[in-house]
Amino acid sequence: MAYRRLILFITIIFLLYIPKATLAQTPINDNSSAQFNIDWQELNTEYFTIVYATKIEVREREDDELKPIDCPDCGQAEAEKYATFVDGLYDNLATIFATDIETPVNIRLYPTEESYFEINPIAEYLTGVIAHALNNRKEIAVALPRTQGITEPQLVNNMRHEISHLFASKLADGKLTAGFQEGIAQYLEKPTDKTANNPALLKQAFEQGRLLSWDELDQSREIYRDPQVAYPQSLSIVSFLIDRYGLPKILEFIEMTGRESGYRAALNATYNKSAEVLEAEWKAYLPSYFDSRWQINAIYNYDLGRVTQLVERGAYSDATTEINEIVTLLESTNQHETLTRAQDLLYRAEQGQTAAGLAEESRSALMASDYQQTINKGIAAQQMYNALGYQDRLPEIQTYIYRAEIGQEALQQLEYGNRLLNQLRFMEAERQINEATIRLQALNNPNAAQQGLNLLEESARRQRLLAYTLLVIGALLFLANMVHRLYHRMVAHPLEVEFR
Repeated sequence: MAYRRLILFITIIFLLYIPKATLAQTPINDNSSAQFNIDWQELNTEYFTIVYATKIEVREREDDELKPIDCPDCGQAEAEKYATFVDGLYDNLATIFATDIETPVNIRLYPTEESYFEINPIAEYLTGVIAHALNNRKEIAVALPRTQGITEPQLVNNMRHEISHLFASKLADGKLTAGFQEGIAQYLEKPTDKTANNPALLKQAFEQGRLLSWDELDQSREIYRDPQVAYPQSLSIVSFLIDRYGLPKILEFIEMTGRESGYRAALNATYNKSAEVLEAEWKAYLPSYFDSRWQINAIYNYDLGRVTQLVERGAYSDATTEINEIVTLLESTNQHETLTRAQDLLYRAEQGQTAAGLAEESRSALMASDYQQTINKGIAAQQMYNALGYQDRLPEIQTYIYRAEIGQEALQQLEYGNRLLNQLRFMEAERQINEATIRLQALNNPNAAQQGLNLLEESARRQRLLAYTLLVIGALLFLANMVHRLYHRMVAHPLEVEFR
């Protein structure tokens, strides 16, 4: 673990203390060193130019002649080994960062420690340093002799760490400070037996009150006063931000760093929270991090707990959006078991979205007084929610169905009242129509309720018309009778009249 912590320690110290003119120089070429003359050969891959030595000449003193030194293969075999995996690392990191960097990137394999010290002098005093990235020169420098004692997974991790710096620098337009740079590069390393990121030292520093503030972590010199604390602390901060808010958010923060005036403004713009609030949340998160959360990694050991909770709470739209991003990530990082679980969750979330859509259609149909559609969509939504084991919305949907059934009964009652009205059964018709109209008004069905009111008016009109008709008929009958009697008086025989 020490070698990994020191890799970028030397990188930053080197960048802090070497003159700016040196940073602007191109990589070492033939005859560029006062002590070494190295003939370089290039091995090209899709994204990288791996530069290795074919011949080395050295002089111990300035006046001495250059003399060849032993150089078995001079790095050719190592260059071929790097060529087998660096393009895969590039593709993987390009997927994670959702961006590309300018290629080809040089990986220069220095054949001796002394030649490596020429461009990274401090490495002479810190034997844990293996390589460092020169962001401004698109180059990764490797001290080949120091790679001999590490395993291949460690070697791959070393390159993953350095290439991560190049991607983070590109995304942040070169403005991401050392604390977050180191945090993200460590987070993207693949855990191995030698790089398990056990936070024991960080926990001890936490208990002793030795943690740096986020403002201090923003200062490179402060970080390297105590790298044994600063490095795992920077990792814990990145782990917290990803664990709490997701990987896409921290990538957004890195990108925002290139646009904002500093890390505080970038945090606020990304998370809509101040740096102070996030720092307080991180401190509250640390006990769980020490306990087990340090083992969770979105790239290699993704924790689906958050999206699982979203699905269980019925937040299906949010879950679908987040899981789609997770699936893309898992596909690129070969987390097959987690990918299968994520796809199952995605299916449930999509089914939940469909159920939610049916529930909304049921509600909309009820508002539009389409009662049969309300019932059909509501029953379908209930069936889907039951299949998902989600019960929270069932009472709501049942209410839609119940009101729709009342609406259907009211419409049937209104139709029955209309038939009674046509049969001139006014009292019974008015009772049915009145009850149906009250129900329809309660259901906010103004059109059907107005139909009921119209039928009630029609009933009253018909009753009035019937009464007038009967009155007229009675009057006509009375008049006819009077006419009839008068007629008989006028045409009858006088004696008959007297007799009468």
